[in-house]
Amino acid sequence: MFIRPICEEELNVFAAFSNNPQTNERFLVYLTQMWNEGYIRPEFCFVAEEAGVIIGRIAYWKLPSLNNFLEIDFLEIPLSVNYLEVSAELLVRSLEMLNLPVHTIIQHTLDIPYPISTSSNSRVRIELLEQFRFSLIRETCRFELQPTMLEIMPSKRLLFRALDDVSEDTFIDAILCVSSDSLDRIIKQEMEELGAFEYANECFKRMKAFKYKSTWWQLAYTSDGVLVGLVMPAENDGRAIIGYLGVVPEQRGHGYANELLTQGTQTLLSDGATRIRSDADVNNIPMVAAFRRAGYNQFALRKEYRRRLSLILCQQLSSK
Repeated sequence: MFIRPICEEELNVFAAFSNNPQTNERFLVYLTQMWNEGYIRPEFCFVAEEAGVIIGRIAYWKLPSLNNFLEIDFLEIPLSVNYLEVSAELLVRSLEMLNLPVHTIIQHTLDIPYPISTSSNSRVRIELLEQFRFSLIRETCRFELQPTMLEIMPSKRLLFRALDDVSEDTFIDAILCVSSDSLDRIIKQEMEELGAFEYANECFKRMKAFKYKSTWWQLAYTSDGVLVGLVMPAENDGRAIIGYLGVVPEQRGHGYANELLTQGTQTLLSDGATRIRSDADVNNIPMVAAFRRAGYNQFALRKEYRRRLSLILCQQLSSK
C-alpha cells in the first residue's frame, strides 16, 4: 500500500472517488471552495493506492491562523476492502507526512442525520477512532435556521456594545465570566486543562480565526450597566454560524439566552445570511431549548472525537 499527498492538478480525480456522479460534483464544488479559502490545501489531501489504483482518501481541514488544531474533514474507504487496516495506515502515514507539532489536537466529527439513523460506515468509523483511543468529548444537537417569514423581535431589556466599542481585554473577561459553570463539556474540559483565564484567551484567539466583522461580536448589558452575556456570530466554511453565546452565572434563568440568540441571528440576517447553523451540547438543555424557541430546526446529532497527535503516533509505533 502506498500513501501519498495529491498535487493540485489531481483535484478532479481526488473528488471523483465515489460511484455517484452527483455526489462527486457536490464534493468537487465544496473542495474547490475550501481550497480557495485556505481551509483545505493540496498537501492536506492524501490517497492510499494499490497497483496505482486509489483505494482510499483522507483530507484535513484547519483554520489558517491556528497551528495546534486539525480536523479530519473526511476519510473514505470502501467497505469492500479491509476498512480498518487501510484507514489506520492512511491516518497514521498522512499525519506523519504532515510533520505537525506533537501537541496538535486531532479532531473528527460524525454527523448522524436526525431523526437518528446510524449507517454501517459510521459504525466502522467509530471503531477506527476507538482503535486509536480517540475520546468522545461531547455530543451536540446541530441546528439550522432557514428564515422565510420569520419575525425577529429585538430585546427590550438589553443594551448591546460591539467589539469596536469595548477593548479586547473586556471581551476576554466576558468570555471568562460566561464560561464559569458551563454545561458544555468541551468548555469545562478545556477550563480544567488550561485554567479559566488561559481558556478565555484561547477561546478568543480561536474565534478570531473565523471570518467575522467586529460589529457582529457584542456584549449585552442591563439598563444599569450590569454584564449579562455575549454573542459571537461568525462564518465557517462560507456559512453563517452562531459561534459562541453565553450568559454570566448570576443572570441565568431569566431568558436572556433567547435575547442573545435573537441578537446574533438578526445580526447575521441583516448582513445577508440566508442560512444559519449552530451546535449546542446535548447536556446544555437550556441552550437547546433556546434554539428551538428561536425557530431553529435540529438536522443532525454530532459526535466529536479528539486525541493529541503525539499519542496517536506513539501508539502506532508501539504496536509495530
